[in-house]
Amino acid sequence: MYRAVLDTCALVPGRQRDFLLQLAAEEAYAPLWGSGILFELDDVLARLDAKRGRDGSDERRQNLFRQMKRAFPGASINAPKDREYDYGLNDPHDGHVVHAAILGKADAICTDDSRAGFKTSRILSDAGMDIVHPHELAANTVAAHPEAGVRALVAMSRRMVTPPRSPLQILEELRDRYGMDEVAEMLTPLLPEVEVE
Repeated sequence: MYRAVLDTCALVPGRQRDFLLQLAAEEAYAPLWGSGILFELDDVLARLDAKRGRDGSDERRQNLFRQMKRAFPGASINAPKDREYDYGLNDPHDGHVVHAAILGKADAICTDDSRAGFKTSRILSDAGMDIVHPHELAANTVAAHPEAGVRALVAMSRRMVTPPRSPLQILEELRDRYGMDEVAEMLTPLLPEVEVE
């Protein structure tokens, strides 16, 4: 099974994170993340909640991490952010992401971070590791497993009750907000056949 490390920037937009993780829950690929990524994710989500004035941030974040751990046992790799790693990156602070990918025997790192130097790292190049954007991981996964893409949208729709969202509405949001045009092109024709209970 294709294994991809999801960098913090792939996990921060909530709807994008939900879709990528739901594709993994549908067994379309295996997600991985390092302890440093989870540390960053916790910090970023806390700051976003504070900026938006949202109450209950600690509880929401802890619930998210419990759900991720329960749904994907073995996905977390010990790769702390506070250690020094020498992987030839432009930004050595992102070495923990590469460390998680190497230890987790990942096929790819899913990231929007163009400054880190993942694509120019000789170590990653020699390892044959793909560096893909979230929309590319989603498109590649859906191309290989379109039925998993449909199931992911249906599962997300069933969870959304306030306000309710149809699979097509979720897909349109993924396309419009996160550049998942290819995903929308592949899945839109399959959605009229889908009923959400």
